[in-house]
Amino acid sequence: MWGTTWPGRRLGAAVLAAALLGVSGGGAGAAEYGTGPWLKGYTDILGGIIPPQPGLYVRNDAYHYQGDVSATIFDGNIQLGVEEKYLVDVLSLTYVTPLKILGGTYAVNVTPTVMQMGVNVGVGLPSLILPVGPGIPTGPLTVNRVDNNVAQGDTVFSPLILGWQEGNFYWNFAVFGFAPTGDYSTRQLANTSLNRWAVMPRLAATYFNPKTGFQVSGAAIYSWNSENPATDYKTGEILNLDGSITKNFGALGVGGVGYAMIQTTGDSGAGARLGAFESRVYGAGPIVTYTLGAGTPTALTLIAKWYAEFDAQNTFEGNTVDVAATFKF
Repeated sequence: MWGTTWPGRRLGAAVLAAALLGVSGGGAGAAEYGTGPWLKGYTDILGGIIPPQPGLYVRNDAYHYQGDVSATIFDGNIQLGVEEKYLVDVLSLTYVTPLKILGGTYAVNVTPTVMQMGVNVGVGLPSLILPVGPGIPTGPLTVNRVDNNVAQGDTVFSPLILGWQEGNFYWNFAVFGFAPTGDYSTRQLANTSLNRWAVMPRLAATYFNPKTGFQVSGAAIYSWNSENPATDYKTGEILNLDGSITKNFGALGVGGVGYAMIQTTGDSGAGARLGAFESRVYGAGPIVTYTLGAGTPTALTLIAKWYAEFDAQNTFEGNTVDVAATFKF
């Protein structure tokens, strides 16, 4: 069905249905707002594989996060005792072309998002009582401020994805852009945009044995962030690491996932009122997958995973639940 270079007929459709789970970029709101542009843990099973068959591959995620942080920067001001929860619908559209570049399969991607955001702040310290930078609003001290919002989120896109294969080993390189297409205002807490651009190169790799159903995948993403013009806050550079290990038992796959978000350079600009504010956090948990219609071109793969975060520094710590479906047109 897939030719001599594909892992085999029995699991071929399952791989095809799931391969794009890790190919596309994840957009969401570390640093300002306590977060970076890459959606933590988005790259999971078979993330190193670019399917060899041209066509449009679709992945849709319902990504829910809930966590808290003792202090962070929202709307240009220091906020203390912040609780945040959001639900993001992430629609990833990846077109695999018939073109080969440097021996690799060439693909492109666009990933729009819609977000439901909720923020609860214990105490807000206005810039009135702090050194005021250009463009930073002033205002009274606030206590127990709550804000909710449902709107379009930011968009991730990639004009360049190249994938290669050698036996059971697969790897790909991609360059993602992060565009601030969401709803943003310094007058609200529950923004669905980070209000900044970013460039995010990613290297992903997978070992997949179709005979045993065993796979291990990993990805490294490095983010360069532009300054938020509304707050004069420039978020530092961020390294994201995503990984998964699973074993298939027929249509069912089970295993574990993990991620790390590590800020490698400090924040800067007039809006960086907490200084360098370098952040890090780790997450780990289980993953379950199930493929419907395995062995057919219309195979549908379902995935569910949960992350518990730990060892957070200068960023939110909480829990993530991500449920996704992936298929090919």
